[in-house]
Amino acid sequence: MNVIKPVTILYLIFFVTLLFWAAMADPKLAGFIQSLNEPWSVVVLMDFVFGGLLLSWMIYFVEGSAKAALPWAIALFIIGNIIGAVYILLRIKRIEERLSPQAI
Repeated sequence: MNVIKPVTILYLIFFVTLLFWAAMADPKLAGFIQSLNEPWSVVVLMDFVFGGLLLSWMIYFVEGSAKAALPWAIALFIIGNIIGAVYILLRIKRIEERLSPQAI
């Protein structure tokens, strides 16, 4: 479990940089909107949606209530997996506790 935090931090730095680059290169989202005409772009988008649903379910499991998980899920679908990385970094101890053999 010791590798989760540094890998998540690296992912977060990389993805925030990538998001910033894309926002500067195409601030009006014209490329994104145009890409939705391509079948594989729709597949990638649906992959994000499926991943967001899975991560939202995991957040619900860790938090133990829909009220606590809902703001995270909403932010996840608006901002993206950056929120998932932030959630993991902030809740790593709670996640480890929920995954411990005593909790299962």
